[in-house]
Amino acid sequence: MLNPIGLSMQEMGRVMASPATMDQGIYLAHDLDSNQYFVLDRLNNSDQQPFEFETFDEAYSFAKIRERTTMEKQQEKKVSPAEIERFATSRKSQQILKDGTKDIDSMERLVNQVSPVISYGRVNSLLLSQAHGEQDFMTKQAWTRNQGLQDVNFDQLNGVKVFVPNPKQQGQPVTFGVGKMYSANELAAKYPAKSPQVQAMASQRNLMKQASQNERVGAMVGSLRELQVPKPAWVWSKNQIHAIQTHISRHMAFASVGLTDTPFHFNQTERQVMANLKPDELKEMFSKSMGLASKINRTANRQLYQMKNQQRTINQPVQAKPKER
Repeated sequence: MLNPIGLSMQEMGRVMASPATMDQGIYLAHDLDSNQYFVLDRLNNSDQQPFEFETFDEAYSFAKIRERTTMEKQQEKKVSPAEIERFATSRKSQQILKDGTKDIDSMERLVNQVSPVISYGRVNSLLLSQAHGEQDFMTKQAWTRNQGLQDVNFDQLNGVKVFVPNPKQQGQPVTFGVGKMYSANELAAKYPAKSPQVQAMASQRNLMKQASQNERVGAMVGSLRELQVPKPAWVWSKNQIHAIQTHISRHMAFASVGLTDTPFHFNQTERQVMANLKPDELKEMFSKSMGLASKINRTANRQLYQMKNQQRTINQPVQAKPKER
C-alpha cells in the first residue's frame, strides 16, 4: 500500500491532480528545495492535501500508521453480519456468567435460573436462563415437525437467541451459528388452542418427560455412579471447593429432570468458604459445576434410552418357529 519512497514534488503533484479513483495509495515525497517531507494519503479517496514533516523518520512513521489504520478499517468491513451476531451472542452469555457470579447471592440465583435448562449445554443454558423460567425450548424447524404447528407465525414470538447447528455439509465438521429457540410456554400462551400439540411435541422431544419418576431416579442414580460423582459430604474434608461444585452440579442435574423443585441454597458452612473467593474464582467454580451437571444430564438420558430399549426388547412377542415337516 505504501508506494516506493523518493517521489519528486513534480510526481507528487501529478498524483494529486489525478482523479480520486486513480493512483490510490499512500505517497511519500521529498522536496529538495525546502528539505521537507510530504505524505499524501489517497487510500479510500481520503485526504487530498499532503501532510508535511521535517524528517524522513517522522514522515515514514506517519505513512505506516495511516496504512495500518486503513487495513484495520478494511478488515472490520469484511466481518460478516453473522460473525458480528455470533460475537455479540457469545459476549452476552459471558456477561450473564460474570454478573451471576459477582457474589454468593447472585450465584445462588443463577443456579436456580440455569438448572431447568442445563440440558442445552453451558453457553445456551446461560442464554436461556434469562427467559424467566420458561422451559422446553426448540427451534422453529423442530416445532413445525408437528403438522398442527406449521401455521404458527414465529415472527410474532420473542424466542431466545442461542447457538444452533448450521445445515450439515457432507464431509465437513458441524458448525454453529446464531438462531432462535422458542419455549413451550411462549407458544402455548400465544396460541392457547394449540396447547395440546405444543405439550405433545415437548414430551415427544424430551425422553425424560415421557419417563416415570422411578425411571428418572434410576437413570440419574446410574449416571452419578457411572461418572463417580460423590455426595458433597463425602469429599468435604478433602476438598471443600470440589464439594461445593458437586452440590451445585447435583442440584442442577436433578432439577433439570424434574426430580426437585426446591430452590437451591448454599448452607452457612459453604458460604463461609466462598466468602474468601474472588469473583473470578466463583465464576470458575460455577463454570465447572455447569459442565459436570450437563454431563450428568447427558449420561442419564443415555441410560434412560438404553433402559427403554431393553424394555421394548423384553416385551416383544416371541415368534414361534414353523414346525418342520
